[in-house]
Amino acid sequence: DLFAVVEPILPSLWEDGVVVWVLGSGPYPPGVVALQELLDAASEELEPEDAWQPPDMNDTCLYIFTSGTTGLPKAARVSHLKSIMCLSFYELVGASGRDVVYLALPLYHMAGSLLGILSAGATCVLKEKFSASQFWDDCRAEGVTVFQYIGELCRYLVNQPPRPGEREHGLRLAVGSGLRPDVWQRFLQRFGDIRIVETYGMTEGNVTLFNYTG
Repeated sequence: DLFAVVEPILPSLWEDGVVVWVLGSGPYPPGVVALQELLDAASEELEPEDAWQPPDMNDTCLYIFTSGTTGLPKAARVSHLKSIMCLSFYELVGASGRDVVYLALPLYHMAGSLLGILSAGATCVLKEKFSASQFWDDCRAEGVTVFQYIGELCRYLVNQPPRPGEREHGLRLAVGSGLRPDVWQRFLQRFGDIRIVETYGMTEGNVTLFNYTG
């Protein structure tokens, strides 16, 4: 969707050795790597383990966007070890592969991608843009059991006008960051007995906090 913004500066990117990958239908200029064609042609068989096992788990696995825990917004380094640790996030908060996770967070952040999509082997319902008015209908339609939030999303829900059936859902767990105490109380009073686990972590940090006690 954003390729048209990048296209005018392709020559300067190439001069700096930056490789541009694009997912989606082309055509694209020569020098741009069209990922969809490669994915379509790729084998579903795994390569031999020595081809994908990193020699050092502290080596860089990926770079991911951070709003700037330690300065300006930038691409932050994430190691293989930290990526693997993220895989246990939903198990730590009580979810499993039987759950259906509702995710409307941006996937260029660690919370949406490494914590949200890659955790627990659960089914993941992706919402391109969060809608407070459609949320409970989505939960019922998709059988959602777990909601990953940032604090504002829960505030948007409690600020919606009351609607019939908003307590008729299968949501049992909400997990995320930044939920204010007053919104927390209103959320439970209005939408029912949902376990809330408030967490805090930093893309560039090495400590994560979990409020297990509620």
